[in-house]
Amino acid sequence: MTTTTKTIMLISLILLACVCYYIGTVKGAMAFIALGVLLELGFWIGLLKKKGR
Repeated sequence: MTTTTKTIMLISLILLACVCYYIGTVKGAMAFIALGVLLELGFWIGLLKKKGR
């Protein structure tokens, strides 16, 4: 995976997490907040993941 692809995927994850947090707080839907947490977790794992050989 190229650096550009990884960067675009990570930016997409964090933006989707923010959207889910916003929808969850406005609508009071815990499912969107939980989805936001999962997306943010995926962002941090992808950001901090060590490169392979």
